[in-house]
Amino acid sequence: MNGFMNKTANKVAVALIVFSTGSISSIWAQTTPRQLNSDSYIQSLDQRVQSRTNTKALYLNDVIEQGLRKNYDQEVRKYDKEILELSWKDSWEDFWLPKVSLSLMTSDQKLGTLIKGSNNTNPRSKRPDGTLSLDFGDYTVFNWGKDYLQYLNTKADYKRGKESLREESRDLKHNLIISYFKLYYLKEAERIKRDQLRHASFIYRLNREKISLKKITKQDYYLARAEYLRAQNEYHEAKNNVQIQNESVALLINDEVGTKYILRDRLKYEVLNTSLEEAIRLSRKNNPDALDAQKNVQNAKRSYELALKENLPLPKISVKLGAYDYRFNSSTNRTNYSTGTGNSNVDLVASINATWSLTGSGGLFNDRKTRTSFLSKHIAFTKKAQIHRSVDALIKTTYFTVNHLQNQINILDARIPTLQKTFDTILENYMNKKARYIDFKNTLIELTETETLLESNRFLHLLNKVELARLIGLEDFPGENFENLIIKVKGKAK
Repeated sequence: MNGFMNKTANKVAVALIVFSTGSISSIWAQTTPRQLNSDSYIQSLDQRVQSRTNTKALYLNDVIEQGLRKNYDQEVRKYDKEILELSWKDSWEDFWLPKVSLSLMTSDQKLGTLIKGSNNTNPRSKRPDGTLSLDFGDYTVFNWGKDYLQYLNTKADYKRGKESLREESRDLKHNLIISYFKLYYLKEAERIKRDQLRHASFIYRLNREKISLKKITKQDYYLARAEYLRAQNEYHEAKNNVQIQNESVALLINDEVGTKYILRDRLKYEVLNTSLEEAIRLSRKNNPDALDAQKNVQNAKRSYELALKENLPLPKISVKLGAYDYRFNSSTNRTNYSTGTGNSNVDLVASINATWSLTGSGGLFNDRKTRTSFLSKHIAFTKKAQIHRSVDALIKTTYFTVNHLQNQINILDARIPTLQKTFDTILENYMNKKARYIDFKNTLIELTETETLLESNRFLHLLNKVELARLIGLEDFPGENFENLIIKVKGKAK
C-alpha cells in the first residue's frame, strides 16, 4: 500500500512540473542578503519596473510602416532627396538654358556724417547712384560635346544618387524585418530558458524537502541547487537580451524609450527557392556596389574623352545675347542694351581658348594631365572587376550558409521530439529513483540548448536570406515576399 502511495505521489509531482510556474525569487532567498529574502520585495520591484513600461502590441506590417514613416534616417533621406533634385535642376538649366540674371549694384550713398574730417574734396553723394541690369549672358551652341560630356556625368551622378536613396530605404525595410524577428527569436529563447528554470526549480525545491527528511544524498541536493542557480543566470540573461532588443526596435520605429512589445506575428520558416546562378545573374544588374562601379566606369570614360578634347584647339561657337542696363544717378536715368563694348548686335561667334603647359604642372603639352585621366579610367574598370568578384564571393558564401542552416533545421526538427521523450522518461525515472540526477541535468541542458539552437537557426536562416537579397540588390526574392513570412499568433501573444 505504501509503495502504491509513493508511486502515485511521484506521478503527481511529474504533473506539477508541467503546470508549475516555478518560484524565480526563491534563489534570492538562498544566495542574497536578508533584504532580498522576501517575495514581496521582488514583486514590488517588478511592479515598479512594469509601471514605467509602455506595452504595445506589434505586427510585422506595423513595424515596416511606422519605420518607413518615422525613422530618423528616413526623414533625413527625404531632405537629401529634395536637395538632390534642386541640385539637378541647377545642372539641367545651366546646360539647356541661357544664363539670365538680374542684378542691382549701387555706389555708397551717404546717410549722414558722424565725424567731419579735414579733407572733403570728393564727398560721397547723398543721392542713389547705380545700375540695374538684366543680363542674358552667352549661350553656347556647339563646343564639340565638351559641355555635354560634363552634363552626362552630372546626370549619371544624379540618377545613381536617387537610386542610392531608394536602396537605403530598402535596407531600412530589411533592417526592420530583421529586428522584428530577432525580437521574436529572443522571446522564444526567453521562453525556453524559463521552462528550463521551471524544471530546475521544481527539482531543487523537491530535493530541498527530501534532504531535510534524509531521503536523498547531499550530492544530489547540491547538484540540484547548482543547476537551479545556473538556470537562473541563463533565464535572466535571456530576459535582458529581450529588453535590449525592445530598445533596438523602438529606436528603429521611433517609439518611446522603454517600450515593451507584445508580438502578434511569429516567424514562418520557408526554404530558399532561388538558385545560385539566378542570384549571381540578378546581382550584376541590381547590386548597389556593382551599379556604383558601372557608373564610375562610364564617368571615367567620358572624363578621359573630355581631357582629350580639352587638349585640342577646338573652336567654341556661341551667341552673344547681351544685357539691358538701366543707369540711374543724380544726372542720368537711361536704359542701354549691348552685347559688348560699343556693340549691340546679337552675333553668332566662334572662339578658341586653349592652353598647353610646356613645363610645370600638367607636363609637356598637358601630357601628364591626359595620362592621369587615362589611368583613372583603367582604375574604374579594375575596381568594377574587383567588386564583381567580391559580390560573387559574398553571394556564394551567404547562399551556402542558407543551405547549411536549412539542413541543420531539418535535423533539429527531428532531434527535439526524441530529446523531449528522453527527458520525460529520465524525469519519471528520477522521481522513481531509477535514474541519477546527473542524467536528468544533462538531458535538461541538452533539450534546452537544442530548442534554443533551433530557434536561433530559424532566425539566422531568415537573416541570411535577407542579407542575400540585399547583396543581390532586391527587396524580395522572385515569387517571395519577406512580409509574408509570418504566422498570426492565436491566443496569448509573445
